[in-house]
Amino acid sequence: MIDKYLKYLVDNNGSDLHLRVGNTPIIRKNGDLINLDNCERLKKTDLEEIVNDILDEKAKEKFLSSLNYDISYSVPGTGRFRLNISLSRSSYMIVARLIPFDIPDIETLHLPVILKEIAKEKDGIILVTGATGSGKSTTVAAILEHINSNYRKNIITFEDPIEFLFKDKKSIISQKEVPNDIPDFNLALKYVLRQDPDIIYIGELRDQETIETALKAAETGHLVISTLHTVNATKTISRILDFFPVDKHKQIRYQLSDNLKAVISQKLLKTVDNNKRAINEILRTTSTIQELIKIDEGTQKIPDIIKANKDMFGMQSFDQNIVELYKQNIISYEVAHANATIKTDIEMLKSGITNDLSDFY
Repeated sequence: MIDKYLKYLVDNNGSDLHLRVGNTPIIRKNGDLINLDNCERLKKTDLEEIVNDILDEKAKEKFLSSLNYDISYSVPGTGRFRLNISLSRSSYMIVARLIPFDIPDIETLHLPVILKEIAKEKDGIILVTGATGSGKSTTVAAILEHINSNYRKNIITFEDPIEFLFKDKKSIISQKEVPNDIPDFNLALKYVLRQDPDIIYIGELRDQETIETALKAAETGHLVISTLHTVNATKTISRILDFFPVDKHKQIRYQLSDNLKAVISQKLLKTVDNNKRAINEILRTTSTIQELIKIDEGTQKIPDIIKANKDMFGMQSFDQNIVELYKQNIISYEVAHANATIKTDIEMLKSGITNDLSDFY
């Protein structure tokens, strides 16, 4: 039954599908929610039938333990999807996201070219961060595909669920899915170092144990790529520390300063042609950044270092990226102004004043 709604999603060029009791199906297209009024309102029994078709008994048991469940789902001839099943008013609700068959490259996504340099790192940790729906998984896929196309590496991924499907090119890529291939991230990471990896992708840093294992892998000469639901580099460091008791913060700060190679934070903005474009804050770890990470008050100084090192190290702030897109007429004044941290800079640009901008452009 869900297949026909997923086909509606694809046929209408949507990105997400929402199924809730009492509503017609709703799709998200270019950031806007649109009701599929040609469909009937969904009944409780409709959602129950869909869930019973999708989940086997083992999956249902896991759903009952947390009342949330993520699963990958394919419709032949239509597409692949990531489904989230949860409850609302004691009834099932489902959100499905379309996953393209083709893995987009860095250029197609208009991502900063410095990501190709970051992808050359031999060890350490690279984090891609952003809110839900900001395109983190797509950006990670583009980075991994760039490595796959250009370097001989053994890449092992741990995902919940698997989204993009990779084919070996110059690299070999083994994708492992929770719970079908591995019971959980932590147990998988315990044994991954015995599988001769060069690069380990962890779908998300979810807890203290996962972070500790990721740091250990980085310290032993592996490149670890993962994601966090944080909006920028400063909050990423703070969030990692929040997983640990205060008496371990100094140790974790020193481990991060030694092993963190880059933080790529991301948001999606609506363009003037009604599409979506990623904007990025890019932090690369220099000797100055390393020293700032080590001390409590140093983290708050990181944004200024990012702004000042755009030309030398390829770092950039969100505002710098917003200004670029606004100058190129890719995003509107309203979108630029709404998303800028220093809104007066956008106001001055609109007025043709460029001498007194507060940021480094």
